[in-house]
Amino acid sequence: MLKKYGFGVLFTTMAIIVVLVIQMFGLLDLANFKILDFSFQLRGPLSSWASHQENPNDSLDVVLIDVDDETYRLLGDIGWPYPRGEIWNRVVENLADAGAKVIVFDIQFDARDAHTARVLSVFNGELPENYYDGDLVLTEAIEYARSKGTEIVMASTIKTEPSSIPPQILIIPNDFIMRVNPDHGLVDIEEDKDHFTRRYPVFGAMAHEPDIWRLSLGMKAVKYYLDIPDDPGLSYDYDSGKFTYGPIKIPTYGSDHPGFLTNIYGPASHARIGKSEPWQTFKRFPLVWIIDTEDYDLPSYEEDTNWMDTFNPEGTLNMMMSMMDPEHKVPESPFKGKICIIGVSVEVMHDYKSTAFFDYLGAPTLMPGFEYHANAIQTILDENFIKVMGNTIEFTSDSATFQIALLVICALIAYLIIAVFDPLWGGILILVEAIILLSISVGMFTSDHLWFFKWISGNSEEISVPAPGETTFIPIMAPLLVMALTFLANVLYKFILEQRDKYFLKDTFGAYISPDLIDQMYEDKQEPKLGGDQGIHTAFFTDIQSFSSFSEKLSPPEVVELLNDYLNDMTDILLRNQGTLDKYIGDAIVAFYGAPVPVENHAYMACLTAVEMQDRLAELRLKWQEEGDRWPEIVHHMLNRIGIATGLMVTGNMGSSTRMSYTMMGDVVNIAARFEASAKQYGVYIQVLESTYIECKDDFHWRELDYVTVKGKSVPAYSYELLAKKGNLPPIYEKILPRYNKGLQLYRSQKWEEARAEFIAADKLEEMFPYRPTNPSRVYIYRCEHYMENPPDTNWDGSWTLTSK
Repeated sequence: MLKKYGFGVLFTTMAIIVVLVIQMFGLLDLANFKILDFSFQLRGPLSSWASHQENPNDSLDVVLIDVDDETYRLLGDIGWPYPRGEIWNRVVENLADAGAKVIVFDIQFDARDAHTARVLSVFNGELPENYYDGDLVLTEAIEYARSKGTEIVMASTIKTEPSSIPPQILIIPNDFIMRVNPDHGLVDIEEDKDHFTRRYPVFGAMAHEPDIWRLSLGMKAVKYYLDIPDDPGLSYDYDSGKFTYGPIKIPTYGSDHPGFLTNIYGPASHARIGKSEPWQTFKRFPLVWIIDTEDYDLPSYEEDTNWMDTFNPEGTLNMMMSMMDPEHKVPESPFKGKICIIGVSVEVMHDYKSTAFFDYLGAPTLMPGFEYHANAIQTILDENFIKVMGNTIEFTSDSATFQIALLVICALIAYLIIAVFDPLWGGILILVEAIILLSISVGMFTSDHLWFFKWISGNSEEISVPAPGETTFIPIMAPLLVMALTFLANVLYKFILEQRDKYFLKDTFGAYISPDLIDQMYEDKQEPKLGGDQGIHTAFFTDIQSFSSFSEKLSPPEVVELLNDYLNDMTDILLRNQGTLDKYIGDAIVAFYGAPVPVENHAYMACLTAVEMQDRLAELRLKWQEEGDRWPEIVHHMLNRIGIATGLMVTGNMGSSTRMSYTMMGDVVNIAARFEASAKQYGVYIQVLESTYIECKDDFHWRELDYVTVKGKSVPAYSYELLAKKGNLPPIYEKILPRYNKGLQLYRSQKWEEARAEFIAADKLEEMFPYRPTNPSRVYIYRCEHYMENPPDTNWDGSWTLTSK
């Protein structure tokens, strides 16, 4: 007992050490980040919620002004970069007139205005008379905006050039623009190892000026939106690990990172994910709409609607409306009191970020860079920061104590489970432990600890949304891995204690050729000759499920030993029931019934063979399990699939005059082979053609499976699942079959909702034993949902076409 549990503790300790080493090298970081992304997607968008808003119909604090495809098309004749004295000055002035509180540019203005630069190059550095310098016109617009109470924040960046001294350079707006001293913030954002963007910097600093904190673009936007004074500015409290900026407390992501995890509010606003219209996480307006006023004609006349004048009380449209209706009210500007951040989403600019909502609802969509700034700004304004247990997701000095403690606790629980229970129940309980840990992690992120039940029941939209600042994430990948390693190490040790000597191969001629065929050849005194006879026979194919996985886990000698053990028993059953062994193809057995010796009830004998093979395989599984660690777990759960079809075929000796084999050919042979292969798509293990079912339907229990066109065929056929011999049906099927059959009837009547409900009820009763990929009820649930969205033609015959074997 001491030896047994002593080694168990040793293996558990080794599992903890192995996981710690893996964790210290950062090999689990990406997996933890993906769990974080999964938590975001389960929580869903926050765009419909903002507890800081008094008016629930109001938008968030940030509005997007987008150089999108529409803008790029309509201003195509002007060309990018747009002239600052024609486009950008109007954008600034019009947004200021519309009441914007802050205008933020996520666009670099470090070079001279491109249009002005071209003119200067033509006229030898001198501007012609009456030609306005684009940069100076933009500065006039900035001063105009300030007079209207609107602040401008422009983009800056820190570039590293190894050949420069010092090697880092601060790139800010050009000198002409800086004459009016617009403020600017850093746009540099760090990506994670998987090239996803999850963090946002509070500030940046150059290597040669580490004490000069230069605020990020988002922080500068927050400064002017909340009217935060320059003094005392940004400060850091080492005790609490938080930055203080005006009224805002910002928790840092670890002591070595001057930033925080961005709480992404939803998918990219321009994306059409499951919707006909853009998602609009943030209110988003094409840039071309902002310059669409009475005094500016868009290049494309049909698009010229003077949209921006909709919010101008002195505009012609509103003046006319007021004359016709004295009670006419001017629509409130969507930019009033907002942070308007300007950036590009047009694809040719390549300014995109991969975020947690990248593949939300299965539709991969990148987020424009300026919208990522918007999410960070809104996170700061709402103080909706994500807390990380241990302070960082990675294994760092900040997180080491918490992550090691969680690792040890989970490993000890796993060890106690495997020490008390057998491997099967131990594995199940450790799986439950892992699910509980995942549920706690995601539950703390979403503030909904019932999320798992809502998710598996298909009601993800009912998962709660956390209040501001109530989002917490627990990195759990290391604990999950240590549970698995603890289980595997201790189970492997138990197998080693019970190891037995291997069995040797029994190789006899009769194991490969039907004894009846041998007797016939002997009695007729005939050598095998080429030729075949046509007749109604039954084709039989069987194959081990996922046998390639066995080859990966076993050495070649072990594969041979296991396969011969299996094939020996299966072949004995086949030959005992008057079957003819055609050939072995790896782990597959090809056989037929009714030739060369006639078998009157060949369809029944083939079905009986299938049932007895399943029964014998169940005994083999128990035998392999009793042999302890001699075989890996996948062998303990070995399953095989069988396809049976009765029909016209040719049987006989085929090949050459010097080398031939007794085999079968015909369309029904191909169907039997397809039925064996396609059984995995239904999660069944004996699939039978209708012709075989008719021959012996009263001798067995059946489930009608499908009216299906298998791959390579053009005509559908009815198929059935062979369940058991008459009188041996498992009791659970007495509950499954009525619901399933009713669902099938409703399905063929195209009553998708009612059919789906019946299949869901049947699915809950289906036994999902290890390595069973699905079941027929689940297959039809998917089909019902498919046909709800894609109804079949009016002449639909109820058939389904398989696109793979």
